[in-house]
Amino acid sequence: MNSILFVVRSFSRTGAQPIRFREILSFLCSFFDVHLLELTHGQGGVRRENGITIHSLEYSLPGRLLNRESNSSGIVSGISRNQGKLKSLVTKVARSLLFPDSVITEGGRIRREVLRLTREQKIDAVVLSAFPFTVMLSIRALRRKTGAGIILDVGDPFYKNSKNGFIRDLLARSFEKRYLKHIDRLIVTNAVTRDHYLGTYKSLRPEQVCIIPYGVSESYISAVRRGSGEGAGSSQREYFNLVYAGQLYRGLREPFELYRAIKLINESDQAREVRLDLYGSYNREFLNTGAAANHINFRGQTAHRDLINVYMDADAVVFIDNAYGMQTPGKVFEISLINRPVLCIADRGQSPALDVLHGAGHIVMTVNRAEMIARAIRKIMASSFTFSNHTTTEEFSWEARSQQYKQVLTEVVNG
Repeated sequence: MNSILFVVRSFSRTGAQPIRFREILSFLCSFFDVHLLELTHGQGGVRRENGITIHSLEYSLPGRLLNRESNSSGIVSGISRNQGKLKSLVTKVARSLLFPDSVITEGGRIRREVLRLTREQKIDAVVLSAFPFTVMLSIRALRRKTGAGIILDVGDPFYKNSKNGFIRDLLARSFEKRYLKHIDRLIVTNAVTRDHYLGTYKSLRPEQVCIIPYGVSESYISAVRRGSGEGAGSSQREYFNLVYAGQLYRGLREPFELYRAIKLINESDQAREVRLDLYGSYNREFLNTGAAANHINFRGQTAHRDLINVYMDADAVVFIDNAYGMQTPGKVFEISLINRPVLCIADRGQSPALDVLHGAGHIVMTVNRAEMIARAIRKIMASSFTFSNHTTTEEFSWEARSQQYKQVLTEVVNG
């Protein structure tokens, strides 16, 4: 049996990236001897979990300070409000100055550990998750000092990411170019990103760049099918319940216009009150809901396996598309299948996420402005919707994505 090493920053935590790799590796461990290296705020060590050997590398002190954990309630905490704000500001400034990212303090340690595991475990192929991009520092050392195949798995590319700024973007292009010429395969999540890499880096050949999108769990698909006869307004609540589940980011995915829309609706002559429940881990800035506070509830984090129940209990689901970047959010595949109306807030006509949602009858699109969002919510409340019969959802399943991953690994291992 061939041995594979995955390098994933936060395999054991919540979020789209850990979920992606947990789902894929649970399938791959039946065909390969799977090892995984992750960074941890706890104690480092080795453990066996669901057929995977997990090697945990503890953050150094600078790494812990720059890459803080949020508490279990889903709200970042501190000793006091003022101390928390000061600490967050100092950390934010420090992280903004580091290149390629805030994990650079761990770059040398990651490289040494990757080389050690590759040699000791006789690894045939190493998969590096390019979040953070610091892990790419291991690529040249792997190529020079081992015979292992090298696969880089990216979401958004480093170069041409609009949050970089001009100078940083030039550095990002040089950084990616330096390491991409040493890899065997590049895995991306959509055709837009594939075209970007092939058009930018001439060292990459078309057969090297593979598209493996995010997926949907079998339990999620089964639960959707069980509720396939249900539609909007199935609840008996006096109020209309909107649900948003996922991360929020300044400039990339903001909820403030949604908050204002909730306020506008509830201040109007609308007969039925509208409430918004948010599930996730949020910084303090997103807790400022203004005059809509009485109609917005922060429910904290919820296990991904319970997310379908949250959705099915709602009257409508909210999806906020990324304001920039080439990534297709993993959430988009879930909402494309759900038996609930979806309020899709998106300002970009050429977003990769919208390609997945195109033609779905239960999606109501709106730009990210309070008045337009309020209009879309009223439309959902006044309309009935048809939903997919879900006979072809297997193509979205994690098993299908894992089969694609298995094929890439087999090609690399066999040379």
